[in-house]
Amino acid sequence: MYFSTSLTNFCSSASIESPLPKTFSRPLGAGAAQSVDRRLAFNGSYCGWSATQSSIMALNTHQSAAMVKLGCKNATSVSMFIGGIAGMERVMQSDVEPPYLSLLTGPPGSMKTAFALSLISNHLRRTGEFGLYCTVEEPVESLLRTCQSMGIELPPNLQITDFTALRADNESMDYLKFTKKMIDHFKQQRGPSFTCFILDSLGAIYSLTTVNEEMRKRMFGFFDYLRKQDLYTFIITERQQGEYAELEGNEGFLADAIINLGLDRRNGKIVRTLQFEKMRHIRHSMEKQAIDIAPGGVTIMGPLFD
Repeated sequence: MYFSTSLTNFCSSASIESPLPKTFSRPLGAGAAQSVDRRLAFNGSYCGWSATQSSIMALNTHQSAAMVKLGCKNATSVSMFIGGIAGMERVMQSDVEPPYLSLLTGPPGSMKTAFALSLISNHLRRTGEFGLYCTVEEPVESLLRTCQSMGIELPPNLQITDFTALRADNESMDYLKFTKKMIDHFKQQRGPSFTCFILDSLGAIYSLTTVNEEMRKRMFGFFDYLRKQDLYTFIITERQQGEYAELEGNEGFLADAIINLGLDRRNGKIVRTLQFEKMRHIRHSMEKQAIDIAPGGVTIMGPLFD
């Protein structure tokens, strides 16, 4: 189950003064899918934002009838990583607390998106809190197929917002400014139940702009803003393989954690791996771990030895 908002016909300004869509709820039968057209208008001082065919979809795959609603209850403290990914207790001695900003890095095919969705989905399912997933490069339909193929069930309290249509239509779109407006809205709407945010991906934003000193300053301000929201934040970014592979901007210095997802060739086979390169405040293993897909998402198999 998931909620998806498809956003179209944006202008270059990300100023949003009108409210975003209200909670949509509808009883669904098992395995059913529903979509509802929402005629929305968002008018700021510099742009008119119209999403005339916004589609909010909800999937229910297990219950014979369910009320799908983005309403979250306050939950007691539940660990994010330990219990969120099977086998993580082998890697971390204790867990993180918000605000905490983690980079998920790695080459194409290393399951960065699957790892993020597994972790967040399991956390939201256990806590009843609310999470926001903003995708800049992979359409919602592709994300859904990925989850279905890997057995990852998306909970109803995870909203996926699709920015991909903006890339072709609004080359001058200020994605950082718009993302902040989205977070501000859901913080106001959901309050303390809004605890998790994922941006997929930073590399897609970098590809649409020039990475210079001004962009680095803006990224510093963006990371500082994210910390002030008291969220578990995960930012996905591409990173080529190699022992000394560099991150593109200054985000490695700003993040609390760097989780590198990689591909390792062993005996003619490719093994997907996970390695914590950095994790502030937490005692953790820095060994490279083999990971795989199991029922419920990503699981840690154990350390790799040379």
